[in-house]
Amino acid sequence: MRLPSELDFPQAPVFSYKQPLTSIFPDGLKTSGQCAPDYDRLFPYSSFPRRISGDTVWVAEEYKDNPERWTHHFSNHELAELSEAADSFIASGTPLTGIIKVAPLARA
Repeated sequence: MRLPSELDFPQAPVFSYKQPLTSIFPDGLKTSGQCAPDYDRLFPYSSFPRRISGDTVWVAEEYKDNPERWTHHFSNHELAELSEAADSFIASGTPLTGIIKVAPLARA
């Protein structure tokens, strides 16, 4: 019996975040959502649990009358800072897929 070798498997192009293939990413920018599906990890809806449980589950009763637990009201300063950051990004001409965290906001 012959063991498989690397020659038995097709080789994909070498992946690089810094130099993504323009044949796949025409704007030259790679985002995490642009990967091909991993069909071995996809399951039919019927195989999902009917009820989700555990410490990380958000229970509606714990949050519906307590919006302070899950909402944030932006101050005028925070809104101005976000607006300035958005205006600067738009002015840069970078495509939307080029959004990255370059530097934190001043008061983040």
